[in-house]
Amino acid sequence: MVIRYHERVCGLQTGMHLFENQTGEGRPARLAGGIGSLPGYLLLSVLLGLVFLGLVTGGNARASSGSQPPMILPSNASASSTGAGAGSSGWIVGGIPGPTTDRIAESVGAREIGARLGSYRVPRNRANRLASRLRSAGQLVYAEPDVPVTRSGYPTDKYSAEQWWLDRIVNPGDVTPPAVTGQSPLIAVVEESLDPLHPDLLAANLTGSKSLGPDADWHGTAIAGIIGSPGEDQGIRGVWPGARMQLFASGLTCSTASKAVTKAANKGAAVINMSYTLPARSCFTHFVATQYAVRKGSIPVAAAGNSGDSGNAPMRPAVDPHVISVGAVDDKSVLAPFSTRNAGVDIVAPGASVYAPNVRQNAGGIERTWDYLSGTSFAAPMVSATAAWLKQARPELGNLQIASLLTSSATDLGEPGRDSDYGEGLLSIESSLTAPNPPLDPYEPNDDIKWINGTLVKPKSPFLWKAGVGKRRLLNATLSRAKDPADVYRVMIPARRRIVVNVGQLEGDIVLSALKPQAKTISKPGNNLIVRSNRPYPKTEGIVVRNLKKRAQTIWLALAPSSTQAGNDTRYRIKVVRR
Repeated sequence: MVIRYHERVCGLQTGMHLFENQTGEGRPARLAGGIGSLPGYLLLSVLLGLVFLGLVTGGNARASSGSQPPMILPSNASASSTGAGAGSSGWIVGGIPGPTTDRIAESVGAREIGARLGSYRVPRNRANRLASRLRSAGQLVYAEPDVPVTRSGYPTDKYSAEQWWLDRIVNPGDVTPPAVTGQSPLIAVVEESLDPLHPDLLAANLTGSKSLGPDADWHGTAIAGIIGSPGEDQGIRGVWPGARMQLFASGLTCSTASKAVTKAANKGAAVINMSYTLPARSCFTHFVATQYAVRKGSIPVAAAGNSGDSGNAPMRPAVDPHVISVGAVDDKSVLAPFSTRNAGVDIVAPGASVYAPNVRQNAGGIERTWDYLSGTSFAAPMVSATAAWLKQARPELGNLQIASLLTSSATDLGEPGRDSDYGEGLLSIESSLTAPNPPLDPYEPNDDIKWINGTLVKPKSPFLWKAGVGKRRLLNATLSRAKDPADVYRVMIPARRRIVVNVGQLEGDIVLSALKPQAKTISKPGNNLIVRSNRPYPKTEGIVVRNLKKRAQTIWLALAPSSTQAGNDTRYRIKVVRR
């Protein structure tokens, strides 16, 4: 909403008002005599001309009013323009710096604010006495209430005290969420529906709203509120108050949810929140959709699942490559019993008894309320909101760098390092804002040949190297056993030429393989394997591949953690040189 301010100049009355203010006496000044030889009527005309030209205006007076010494004492504070300090228990009275002011202030027990400022703080009941004595001595300059400082940080809200979960991931008093603009990163809320009339969403920065009734709306309403309720004193504060959100209706099937993710990616969503699960071995279509979203630059975030105390079955999309899987902890930062545990869990956030907006049907109609809700569904949106916040705060980072930043800056919980319960640890907004930039991981998703040759995701990935683009190519990248298990690159070797490939193992042990053009997958390549290098860390991997044919050939270079790699993460530098 844009508020337009209008000013109106009121002719003679305005001119008289300005002229009265110049006298300081509160009554009209005589116009006769004027300035120099100007007659009074001419002086008035000049003043009015200045008003209409904008050289002397009420707006200018207002603009400079903050630099004018105030004279606000307890007797007139309630009627002043700074009435916010009317109830202050302390007062500040300023006099002309020097021994006279110092002596008078000492006589009433005032406390000096700063050496040689002439400013003193006194209890409210002594402010008039100090001001009166300074005025009698010709030393009084200003007086004002000692108002409290408004701290930066999150806005307060009606149920701020109930939001223990926000305190676990950020210090609301010290960290100020960034201002939201029309260009702020968009968070896709992939949900069946939500209730845009809930008090926590009425003023939210939310588009695409769709309501199907309380039974369908309650889940999406809670998710959207946790992400971006604007702190309007009607409920809770979102992790990023006022964040840009759009609902992408997920429906209730594999196909409709996959379509929603694809639409969100095409819309340019920076983050896609998926607080739902599918059996890990079902809905391959959804896996294709999240891979497509990664290619488009989105950050997919998913609930890890709630199967922790009922078999602990892995869930899609959380277990899929490049998707941030979010588990749930309670108010003591202990893993919630229901939170799914597996090697794919990347990070945890509060998800047990999270106070959030809710919608339900009762005999009297729709009740828009708040409840303590539990599930990894309610932990995921905290990570999604933070991911979008980071995208705005650190725009130089790519989508997978943001994902890596979230996990690498998490507060370690459980066993030291990454584990199947807590992943990398508890979400920490402060740490993620200041942590070093993670390494680049370009060309993703490139986990197998089918992801880069146009079979599953279009367009094809560009060549890592081919003839006509120089003699060599150097690239840094990363791998993750859990979420980025392999990197595959296209390389075109000119006819009757050869290439040399070297891989520096910067962190962790890596296997380098070259596969023939007809290979369809790097898994069990069989006769399609050309050559492999598997030297122990930190030695450099190296291979030579010669093209004996009369035309250029495209081969596949594959890199994966070796069987001796102990940790989750590896980093490498690959160099391709034509010989």
